[in-house]
Amino acid sequence: MKVIEVQGLTKSFDGNAVLKGISMTVDRGDIYGFLGPNGSGKTTTLRILLGILSRDAGDVAVLGMDPSVSGHRLRQDVNILPESHGFYAWMRADDYLRFFAQLYGRRLARPDCRTRLVQVGLDPGNRRPIRTFSRGMKQRLGIARTFLNDPQLLFLDEPTNGLDPKGRREIHDLLLALNREKEMTIVISTHILDDVERLCNRVAILDHGKMSYEGFLNAPTETTSVRYRFRVEEAEKGQLSRIPPGISLIERNGPWLTCSIEGQSPAQAIKRLVNAGLPLVEAEPVTGGLEELYLKHTAGGVQ
Repeated sequence: MKVIEVQGLTKSFDGNAVLKGISMTVDRGDIYGFLGPNGSGKTTTLRILLGILSRDAGDVAVLGMDPSVSGHRLRQDVNILPESHGFYAWMRADDYLRFFAQLYGRRLARPDCRTRLVQVGLDPGNRRPIRTFSRGMKQRLGIARTFLNDPQLLFLDEPTNGLDPKGRREIHDLLLALNREKEMTIVISTHILDDVERLCNRVAILDHGKMSYEGFLNAPTETTSVRYRFRVEEAEKGQLSRIPPGISLIERNGPWLTCSIEGQSPAQAIKRLVNAGLPLVEAEPVTGGLEELYLKHTAGGVQ
């Protein structure tokens, strides 16, 4: 099912073209990374998808609805965490969540409120007003607010902004769980490429109002490759010699094998390695590939 379908979207402000015929698709269950330099048109695109801005031309469907016609209905099944989100500073965290739940016509019982605060790493017993919260605590509270209407589609703008590495990992795990257990489709706009590599299965790169790239992450073609690290249990030298074609061993560091994968998906490569007799325990992408992709598809980047 296509959750977002955009064809030939254009938008100008005072004669200045901000979006120049972009097209994109987001499938149900995707965690979709939406990338691009400042001023590339990301925020304008998100506002059009939410029905906040009108478009000049093009076709847009979100959850099967035209946002410019059914924006109010659409926003019942969608939520967003903007990069700059305000808080009622005098409220406590639980009051804040209950207030916003009412805006969606829902009553948030105290136990459910506590659960939602714990989910994002906040202490439900903290009775201090929001104005005393750190930046990271406010970011966690904002993320908790976005789940209140159990959205089918969630837009997140810099979701881990202000969080330390432990906090980022906790939010990553929460988003992955929501995506897996509730099939929640998530669109993430961020400059933190590590977040995208850890979370997203597909990515789009917008540059100067044009879609310069859209595709799967870690999905090599006949002319591209990705790097993966595989942890093995006591692989013998003879086993390593049976690594199938299209998978090249670059480095071995203890139980970890760093390999280049060409012309096949990582899932296909893992299956072939197992069939070849390698006792795989764990697999993970080697970071850095997205940075090269981003620089290649934005102005002034690597050509």
